[in-house]
Amino acid sequence: MYYQVFISAENTEQANTILDALLKQKLILGGPILSGPAKFWWKGEIVEMGYCYILTYTKAELKEAIIKEVERISVEEVPMISFTPFEGNKKLESLIDETI
Repeated sequence: MYYQVFISAENTEQANTILDALLKQKLILGGPILSGPAKFWWKGEIVEMGYCYILTYTKAELKEAIIKEVERISVEEVPMISFTPFEGNKKLESLIDETI
């Protein structure tokens, strides 16, 4: 099983730090850092700020290791990490299997 993964970061520098660590450990395939304005509930208030997400892919067996590493590295009190199961084309699935 494969997952599309979104990982939050407060800024591009933090996103790069997380991305580099996960790539070095071969926990993810890699991918872009998406950024833009955001609004969300935080501690009873609506907060507006610039925000980043890493968009990447991984295998099911690496899910817990990714969570543990992101929680270790992230400066966020609650890093948001989501995993969405997906079926990709065979070339993408092969690339994931060969790379990580």
